[in-house]
Amino acid sequence: MDNYSLKARTYPVLILFLPLVIIGITYSIAYENYLQLLSTIGISTALSYFLSNIGRDFGKKKESALWNHWGGAPTSQLLNYQNDSIDNITKDRYHTKLLELVTIKKEIDFKKSAKKEIDEIYRAWTKYLKTKTRDTKKYSLVYKENVSYGFRRNLWGLKLFSIILIIINIVANYSFQSVKHGFKNLTAFPLEFFISEFLLFALLIIWVVLITRNWVKVPAFAYAERLLEAVDSIEKDNI
Repeated sequence: MDNYSLKARTYPVLILFLPLVIIGITYSIAYENYLQLLSTIGISTALSYFLSNIGRDFGKKKESALWNHWGGAPTSQLLNYQNDSIDNITKDRYHTKLLELVTIKKEIDFKKSAKKEIDEIYRAWTKYLKTKTRDTKKYSLVYKENVSYGFRRNLWGLKLFSIILIIINIVANYSFQSVKHGFKNLTAFPLEFFISEFLLFALLIIWVVLITRNWVKVPAFAYAERLLEAVDSIEKDNI
């Protein structure tokens, strides 16, 4: 499995199942034995690949909703003259170079044309830049920001499932101890119960408060900026 798949796709799903790990560690469940068994029969690698695809699918499925919430795709926003995140001098340079790299058959005024029309061109430019910056060593900054964005996007895509899983673990943990010691006899509950419940509630707060659209937005626009900065180092294809 490549570095991107591991960090951006598999890690978010592993974090999704963190509530189960908390319960397991707190109550000293011997996960090591199960992991050794999985590794022995060759399932762990296949499971990692499966989890990486789950993480990617949920993240990509919600990407359009993210962009709509932000007002459009990050690269399209940065290239648009109505957006002041990048100064107009730099933006002019990007447009000039991209027009040279990707031919447009008709004249277009990027400052006055309809947003729908220019966004189509920006999407084409973005796609072109992605195909030209796949060398992870040459464009290491682009790659690092892409990994960061992919990780946060995919993690956010799993947010609802994680919250549900955490709540289920909180309730199940309490129910198990209540059946064993009595619903109102909290003093009889073991220390492991209080530690695990505290950690689960802390994890729930992190998911609700921290893992938001705005949390994903930071690396998304950082990736878009690094992608556009790569324009200067790209040469026109000789066809």
